[in-house]
Amino acid sequence: GHDQEPEIYFTLTLADAALIMRQKLYVLILVLAAIIGSYLAYPYVLEGAARFLIVRDKLEPAETIIVLSGDNNGERVNEAVQLYRAGYAKKLLLSGGPLAWQLTAASWMKHQARALRVPETALIIEDKSRSTIDNALFSLPLVQQLGHKSVILVTSPPHSRRSKRVFRKVFNKEGIKVISWPAQETEFKLPRWWTRHEDTQFVMWEYVTLVYYFLKGY
Repeated sequence: GHDQEPEIYFTLTLADAALIMRQKLYVLILVLAAIIGSYLAYPYVLEGAARFLIVRDKLEPAETIIVLSGDNNGERVNEAVQLYRAGYAKKLLLSGGPLAWQLTAASWMKHQARALRVPETALIIEDKSRSTIDNALFSLPLVQQLGHKSVILVTSPPHSRRSKRVFRKVFNKEGIKVISWPAQETEFKLPRWWTRHEDTQFVMWEYVTLVYYFLKGY
C-alpha cells in the first residue's frame, strides 16, 4: 500500500500543474484581449474625450451674441456675423483684453466685424478681460445695461464646455439664458487630434483648466 503514495501524489501534482497552467492561460488570454480591445478602442476613447469638451446647444434667437477672443483666423467673428445676418440677435458683444501696446483683442474683432459690414451701432466692446472668468464677469453688466435676457456664446469648439460653465454660473443667477454655439473652426480638428501637437495642447489645456475652474467654484 505504501508504494502507491508517491504515484498518487505525482498524479495530483500533475493535475494541479495542469489547472494552474489553464488558469495562467485564461489570465493571459484575458490580458491579451484587454490589450487588443484597448488598442482598438483607443481612438474612440480619445476622440470621445475631446468631443466631451464641445457643447453645441439648440440654436434659437437671442438678444446678444457674445464673441470670445482667442482664435488666430477670425472664425469666431465670422460665425457671429453669420448669426447676426440670419437674425439670431441684434447686438454683437466682442470680449477680449490687451494683446499688445494699445491693441486689444476686442478692438481687433471690431475691425473684422466692421470689414464684414456690421454697423457700428450693433457692436459692443469689452476690452479688459484676460480670462474666461473675466469674459463673463465683465460682459454681464454690459448685457444688463441693454436689459437683455438671452445670449448666444461663440467661441472655439474645445473651449465651449468651459466657457458655457462659466457663463451659466455668472449669467443664470441674473436670469440671463446662455446658448453655446461654437464656431465652425478649422484650427482644431477632432479626428485623430492626439497625432497633432497643437490640437493635443488644446485638449490638455482645456482639461487642466476645467479642473482648475471647478476648484475655484466654476
